[in-house]
Amino acid sequence: MNDKEVLTYEDIVLRVSDLDILEGPCYLNDQIIAFYFGYLSSSCDSNDILLVPPSVSFWLANCKEEALKDIIEPLKLPSKKLVLFSVNDNDDLSGGDSGTHWSLLVYDRSSNTFSHHDSMEGVNNSHAMKLYKAVKGFMGPTAKPNTASSSTPKGNMKKKKDVVATAKAVAVADAEPSFIECDTPQQTNGYDCGLYVIAIAKVICQWHSSKKKGKESNWISAIERQVNASLEMTMRDELLKLIEDLRKED
Repeated sequence: MNDKEVLTYEDIVLRVSDLDILEGPCYLNDQIIAFYFGYLSSSCDSNDILLVPPSVSFWLANCKEEALKDIIEPLKLPSKKLVLFSVNDNDDLSGGDSGTHWSLLVYDRSSNTFSHHDSMEGVNNSHAMKLYKAVKGFMGPTAKPNTASSSTPKGNMKKKKDVVATAKAVAVADAEPSFIECDTPQQTNGYDCGLYVIAIAKVICQWHSSKKKGKESNWISAIERQVNASLEMTMRDELLKLIEDLRKED
């Protein structure tokens, strides 16, 4: 089969095999998630959001400590208010799409918090923690403390439904970032985790834009309102249509 190029978007090349994945009930690969992260990044009206490509997130979580700085510095993490990392359970450094589950790890500078969204609760916890531990020391200075907050939560790992309200208390200038497992809409099958990652990433980016306009203050409630199992029936077609529309623009 000739796996010809279908679309080049930013620096991402999609091929026929990638569209085949979207046509059927298949696990999304790195390339599709990287494409959609790139699309969200170019669609955002803000330079303070960073969507880290899956391949970069993978190496941040798995490379040797002495190599971390060289990978992290080009990302300019301290200049970003919101950073979104995909998390994969692949530990195979030899490469290839050998992972079986995607989730999303989000750093919010205003609360100095990493929030983990997993559509199969608990499955990717250890992998998200590994990525968190790798990058937490490179995020740069946090937001100024909120004087209305009365205390700092104990420990680094918490589970709260209302992340934003809880995390205000940890916005301490020199505090280590916290890690939170968030309540997340759950997938109903074993292969649509990638769809949940990109759907949640989209909602968070929209939340960030609306927050700046004073419309929405909590991305958790936005996710609860906008992300549910119906995406398993609709989002693949939406992605295919987006790719087709972008092809027509070329």
